[in-house]
Amino acid sequence: MNNKLAPLIEKIQSSFWFVPSVMIVLSLFIAAVTIYIDVTHSQTNANTLTFLYATDVNAVRSLLGTMAAAMITVTSIAFSITIVILTLASSQFGPRLMRNFMMDKSTQIVLGTFISTFLFCIVIFCAISFKDPYAFEPGITVAVAIAMTCFSVCMLIYFIHHISKSIQADVVIDDVYCELHQNITKLFPTASDDDIAPSDTRLAQEKNDSHKFDVHAPFSGYLQLIDKESLFNLACTSDCIIELHFSAGDFIVERAIIATVYANNMTEQDMKEDAGTCISEKIISHTVHGSCRTPVQDPEFAIHQLVEIALRALSPGINDPYTAITCIDKLCAVLCNLTDKAFPLSNIKEDDVLRLVCKASTFTAIATAAFDQIREESENNLAVTMKMLDSLQVLASLSKSDEQRDFVLTQTEMIKQQQAKQSMSDHDRSNLLQRIDNVCVAP
Repeated sequence: MNNKLAPLIEKIQSSFWFVPSVMIVLSLFIAAVTIYIDVTHSQTNANTLTFLYATDVNAVRSLLGTMAAAMITVTSIAFSITIVILTLASSQFGPRLMRNFMMDKSTQIVLGTFISTFLFCIVIFCAISFKDPYAFEPGITVAVAIAMTCFSVCMLIYFIHHISKSIQADVVIDDVYCELHQNITKLFPTASDDDIAPSDTRLAQEKNDSHKFDVHAPFSGYLQLIDKESLFNLACTSDCIIELHFSAGDFIVERAIIATVYANNMTEQDMKEDAGTCISEKIISHTVHGSCRTPVQDPEFAIHQLVEIALRALSPGINDPYTAITCIDKLCAVLCNLTDKAFPLSNIKEDDVLRLVCKASTFTAIATAAFDQIREESENNLAVTMKMLDSLQVLASLSKSDEQRDFVLTQTEMIKQQQAKQSMSDHDRSNLLQRIDNVCVAP
């Protein structure tokens, strides 16, 4: 995704203020419409829906005050429950999982419903307190307020059920997996025979024939997005080669070399003056950075979340191997999905002329991020180790390249070396060695 607004959109989606704010504006609009209808009805003395207007204004005012007080109380309770859930999620699953809970649209809509109903009742309460010539008979407004309050009660029941379900480990893991699967689908298309990059020898030759200019980062932070399409167009327009030294998810230190420009139509002195400065500013403008990582272009972001859940489950304080096994199953599904995906080209050309060189993203790097730490922490847990071997066997059967097979064999060998030092029964060791052999002979 090359949309520069993607990190901002992702940030808005993970906030508690956006959806409730939209619902508040909508409730104020509905209040204005219903008041207009009631004022029009009072002026025309229409006979339709007369039963709605057969009410005492003082009784209506008392009812609206009661509903508003009830809604603000329920809202405070809902916010308190939400904060407790966020605290629990942070301690049990890791602070990075708070983002997933905050992105939950159901929670945002429930909180927005409570606040919107409260403000609607307050607005109507103030409107019916006006005296002549602004006085009117409340009818539709009261009916809508009662309907919104009844709907809010239903939402409260749903909220309690939803919160109770959302803190279950399997649900949390599945939510992270679904997000990771969607990102993998967006970032990695299905592989084809056309996805072949130029050789390193040719690339080195094109670099050596050009003058070099380094672009230094004016910031410190995580690289959240790279607009490759704009950078490619910039390279074509400037008749140069742009080589990026970082990828989305990397941390960049201020004044680090974020990119290098190679151009044979400018001297080295020219590139250090106005022309080089202009290109440098444009390259920086086609990147987005921030204080934290985002999943927009970073496939390892959600993988690290699953790994963190597994590591916390394997810690002595929690000791929940079944949660770790669930994480391994999800990670295995992700890696199996990656076996037939085409990774983005690191060298992008225009009419057989190299223009943009990106930091390569490989299957081994992603798979290593998924398995290495869990393998290290599960050294003393035979059940988790067995599950990892089963997952590696499935991955080996679906592997389509030497890189993928090498990763499976390397991980299997490291597990074999780790477990050789462990004390276990002869039956368990025989079972372990049998699984290792199954991985090695997998087609």
